[in-house]
Amino acid sequence: MKIFLTKVIPLTYYYHMTNEDLFKPLESKRAFEAIAEHIKNLVYSGHLKPGDKLPSERELAQLFKTGRMLIRESLRTLEQSGFIFVKKGREGGIFVKNVGADVITGSIADMVKLGKISLDDLTETRLEVELSIIGLAIDRLDSSDLKKLRDNIEYTEKLVEEGRISRDGNMMFHLILAKASRNYLLEMIAESVMNVVDSFVRLLKPDITHSMKILNDHKRFYEALEKRDVGLARELMREHILDVKKNLSTLAGILAERQQPRSSESLPFKQGSAK
Repeated sequence: MKIFLTKVIPLTYYYHMTNEDLFKPLESKRAFEAIAEHIKNLVYSGHLKPGDKLPSERELAQLFKTGRMLIRESLRTLEQSGFIFVKKGREGGIFVKNVGADVITGSIADMVKLGKISLDDLTETRLEVELSIIGLAIDRLDSSDLKKLRDNIEYTEKLVEEGRISRDGNMMFHLILAKASRNYLLEMIAESVMNVVDSFVRLLKPDITHSMKILNDHKRFYEALEKRDVGLARELMREHILDVKKNLSTLAGILAERQQPRSSESLPFKQGSAK
């Protein structure tokens, strides 16, 4: 039996409740933060589901018995956090977003842009997360997972043979592996981390040689995974991640030189120390 920790009111409490029950006036800490937190809790509880339409800004102001400016600030906070989205037009409104890896990715991406995350930081995180995933995946993956990984390798190989860079295919290999762990939290973290890796790759634009090397790494890793050799699989993944970091560091240095007389600090991330 899986046990989930939650600090919100149990879902059964919300059954058959009206908007007046759900969206009540709140005691002020900072009112807009309290309202945003309350709506987040409704999402966490499962009462508000992805795609659900919230009351309008005017209706929320009436329900919370507060001004529309505070509601607008609360909604802006929720939108920036990835909990809601605003759709324009006749069928428009305020809708609950599918909360998942996007929320974590957004926070990490902000840290990258602020120069608080280096390639070293990203590499250390990948090592911790992906090596943990391997231990679980080897015990839990089945023939369908192996087929997905094999299909991914064949798809990527075809693109490389055509001289095309397979950025999406490379990323998907790691996401398939994360899914095979059968641990949703690890899967979500892995997706967030790989999205940040992808942002580095899009900026630095490695060539086809990089894709060929990754493809060969994935083939060797797949063979170890198929044999359920956890020690070899972890060692191959470690080598792969460190090699990717080395290649991206080299490309970051080249990019910094091209941007002279601008300093490397103008890059939208920290390079970190060479290892």
